Amino acid sequence: MRKLLKFPAVLRDMKRLAGEAMSPQVLTAFIDFGYQHYALGDMLTKEVHCACQAIDAGCEAIDLFLIVDPSRPSAPAQGFVTPENYVTHLFGLAPAFLCTPMLRALHILRDGGLGASYYRVAAVKAGVPHWPSYRAQARREITYPLGHHEINDFHARHGYVPRLQAPRGYEAWVRTFAARFMAGKFIVCVNPRQSRLTPSPAVTYRDANLEDWYAFVDRAGRQLPEVMFVQVGGYAEWDRTILHRDNVIVPRAMGLGLAHELALMSQAQMFIGTSSGFATMATFSDLPYLICDIEHFFAPFAGIEVGADGYPFGRNDQILLWEKEEPDLLFAHLERVFERRPGETRAEPAPPGASAATVH
Repeated sequence: MRKLLKFPAVLRDMKRLAGEAMSPQVLTAFIDFGYQHYALGDMLTKEVHCACQAIDAGCEAIDLFLIVDPSRPSAPAQGFVTPENYVTHLFGLAPAFLCTPMLRALHILRDGGLGASYYRVAAVKAGVPHWPSYRAQARREITYPLGHHEINDFHARHGYVPRLQAPRGYEAWVRTFAARFMAGKFIVCVNPRQSRLTPSPAVTYRDANLEDWYAFVDRAGRQLPEVMFVQVGGYAEWDRTILHRDNVIVPRAMGLGLAHELALMSQAQMFIGTSSGFATMATFSDLPYLICDIEHFFAPFAGIEVGADGYPFGRNDQILLWEKEEPDLLFAHLERVFERRPGETRAEPAPPGASAATVH
């Protein structure tokens, strides 16, 4: 790339590229899966971080560039993502990026070499706002787990944080689905973590106890018949016996996918689940929630103390639980929010608007 930059024709081509695909009023954000993880929670956190960056830079919108090198499609920690199956992982996760606040366009570059470098350098040469910095991208700088420090700082200065939205293009679908299957119901999205059921189990000690969840769901069915639970999570991540309960809908069993689940969360009145990617969607939404089994080591990354009731930007009906779930505790939190429906609302400054997203 350095040698190519010596040729005036290359520089002219980069300026043309930047003029067509980038704007001084739009944050250009790069997600490179060569060193970043295929993980729902990580990507949703990055989207909120990008929105904070965009607002602070005075941008009106965000353009996302997803970059994957087909020959080396994943970070070393995710060796199960290979040249043969990366498309499944990439497009399985792609709907999450449609939740980005202020999203204008989503570009997917399946080229980890010269093509991707062109876009990166073009952003620098054109002087458009971009994230991460070119140096950070070149050095593949990233730390895990992803923390909330920049988001907490944004909240301290502005009094709010950008909120994730329903995936672009699914707004009409989710209204129709809710009217057909859940009309008049108090919708609660649930996600009891079950990594042990997936093809690539990881840290299974964090998995929820399904017997406790079944006891909770059954009690709600008897005492709160207005409640309808929507079980979200990958097709392999739910136990089939949950289908025998009349107060539970499993979108994956209906042939639906991640985009539909994230859209349904925008229609829900509450989220209850284990700390996970779906819990991240709730964290950066206006949903009342109970997020269970928060790992203690994550506290300093979130900028809070172990045992804190919530995040600095959370409301008093957005609760963190630092221990395993148990039926009575789950029901108590559900009942508290249900009795207070339609729930508290808090007016927050609206972030800058964005035009309808496009996908390339």
